[in-house]
Amino acid sequence: MKKQILLVAAALLLGMTACQKDEIAPINGNNHENENVLVKSTEDLIGTEWTFTMNLLDSTFIDGGCGWDSIAGLNLQLQFGLNFDSTYAHLTFPEDVTVLSAGEVDGEFSLEEIESLDFGYSYDPTTHTGYLTANTVDEDGNPDTLQIAFTYDTTTDAIVIDLNIVYGFDEDEDVTLQLVFHRNI
Repeated sequence: MKKQILLVAAALLLGMTACQKDEIAPINGNNHENENVLVKSTEDLIGTEWTFTMNLLDSTFIDGGCGWDSIAGLNLQLQFGLNFDSTYAHLTFPEDVTVLSAGEVDGEFSLEEIESLDFGYSYDPTTHTGYLTANTVDEDGNPDTLQIAFTYDTTTDAIVIDLNIVYGFDEDEDVTLQLVFHRNI
């Protein structure tokens, strides 16, 4: 049986960095729903491309074992992509980030570099919410399902994911990062 563990350098950066939330400002200048909502159904996602830019411009936080410490002066921008086809949503990683899939096949440990993660997706236009879904295995090799909820913001034409990160060594300490994917035009 093949066990898979996903080692994502970007996820480590997400968990160890200061989060700067993108300000969401209405396209049409008011707080009413945009009259030109672009995602009115699941089919409206097909063929769209979105980008989330993580700015690591202010400071980076690291866990030194006794709490979080800050390292100032880091100047780095990472761009993640989210692209929809008729079957999957493809999460792509920045060119300067290496993402590895670690696994065990027949007792042998292996690492494989991957360029994207593929998720099945669903979208409910009445609530403007959806899910990215992937089948995986847990640490014991049992089948598991990963679901990531997202919201389509009708006023800004953005896909918003509130990513909750729970640290394995301290389940009481968690961080919620808001990832705002803007449409590529």
